[in-house]
Amino acid sequence: MNHYTTVMKYFGIMLVLLFALAGCTGKEQAPTAAKHANDVEPVRVTAYSAKSELFMEYEPPVAGEKAGFLVHLTRLSDFKPVTEGGLKMVFTPATGGEPTTLSLPAPTRTGIYKVEGPLPAPGKYGLKLITDGKGFGDEIAAPEVLVLNKGEKPAAGAAAKGGAIAFLKEQQWPLDFMVTLPAKKDLGSFVTATGELVPVTNAEATVAAPLAGIISTTKQLPFIGKKVAKGEVVALIDPPVRPEGGIGQLSASYAEAKNRVALAQKEYDRSKRLYEAKIAPQKRVEEAELTLASAKAALEPLEKAVGSVKGEGNGRIAVRAPVSGTVVEVTAGAGKGVEAGQPILRIVNTGTLWLKVNVPATEIGAAAKSLNATFTVAGLPDQFKPSRLVSVGDMLDPQTRTLPVLFEVPNQSGRLKVGLFTSVAIRTGSVTGALSVPKDALIEDEGRWFVFSQTSGESFDRKEVKVGIEDAGFVQITEGLKGDERVVTRGAYYVKQAESAAKGGADQGHAH
Repeated sequence: MNHYTTVMKYFGIMLVLLFALAGCTGKEQAPTAAKHANDVEPVRVTAYSAKSELFMEYEPPVAGEKAGFLVHLTRLSDFKPVTEGGLKMVFTPATGGEPTTLSLPAPTRTGIYKVEGPLPAPGKYGLKLITDGKGFGDEIAAPEVLVLNKGEKPAAGAAAKGGAIAFLKEQQWPLDFMVTLPAKKDLGSFVTATGELVPVTNAEATVAAPLAGIISTTKQLPFIGKKVAKGEVVALIDPPVRPEGGIGQLSASYAEAKNRVALAQKEYDRSKRLYEAKIAPQKRVEEAELTLASAKAALEPLEKAVGSVKGEGNGRIAVRAPVSGTVVEVTAGAGKGVEAGQPILRIVNTGTLWLKVNVPATEIGAAAKSLNATFTVAGLPDQFKPSRLVSVGDMLDPQTRTLPVLFEVPNQSGRLKVGLFTSVAIRTGSVTGALSVPKDALIEDEGRWFVFSQTSGESFDRKEVKVGIEDAGFVQITEGLKGDERVVTRGAYYVKQAESAAKGGADQGHAH
């Protein structure tokens, strides 16, 4: 462990200790009219509605005496305290009769209501809490309250037991903290791999000098990044100082080849007439036919060359773009001589790219079953999706032991660049209704995974879980949770620090 890690760990523990001290010094005490002869453990209640979490503490009330209830209310939408509005506590006798209502017009402190008042008779009471905060009204059904006769002691075990880790509401509320139930989600399983964006094979072209000459200074060569259209003139080549290899030699060779074809055609036609007149043998016709075919074969490439090289006057050769795209490389300069076939520039059409994925050899069986993939690029916030699978390789790379898989990627916006490396996820299957938690809920410790489950409003337990597939920030839980336990889904690190501080001797189990 380096010095920086040690310092940060110490800082985290000190932060939790400070929170704990703040909770100890600022925590409201559950009010009561008089202490019993023997100190009684307060009753702690945690209950939920669709919108609120109730955490309440009180000492067992005695009939006719002023009872005190310390009520903590948390909004489940953001796990922040209720800050305004009144609270009514409606106690209804289990045996029937008129209910008793205790109320408070506003929180005593942020998120905390300190409600006091007498309950008239001993027995069991149903309890309902009603809030009327601005924009936040709710009703919460709480467990029944047992009111004692004067002098009666509560039954053993009446106080609710909490978890092993204490983490107070006053510590939870200021933090980015959340407790929720695990969710049932449809998750996909994926093979992850690295990839690279490369040009499509027929969308890349190197523009070469068709003939020897000098790059003309009368036209500027395209710069890197410039868009060019198919057929657009991208360079002019002046005739070379020597005629060999230039447009003059091409024209002369073309004219000579054309004349040879014309003469061979005349000789073939004459031989055919003489044969038909039975003056010449058939062999002469066959020889003339072979000569004509040979002359045409020699003319064909010269004819194509002349057709592709269009003069711009003064004997200059116009070099045109064979494809539309972006200039990505320029290898020649104005005023420099070039030989026939020498590269001048390279053009890539980036409207469509290929994603070359290097699938590990151990995963090719699963990856081959799926054509569905997504990928991300460092520096770009979006997730991208290829349009189709192009090919799956048949041979592993001997160096990396990976199999190349090609996907086609639309790139009309031009945001994706050739040569970018990517992180790729190839979908291989799915699980319907998987019990899952956000990835941030998981804590790894010595190769095992844990979550913190909430046992009451201010106490938590560490639970070991087994994890399955991960998808879109959620992780499947295959063992360790039943689905009805609320777990810390944001801020698990703070609970972990509170656990570490408690093990180190910090007093997390103070009275409220």
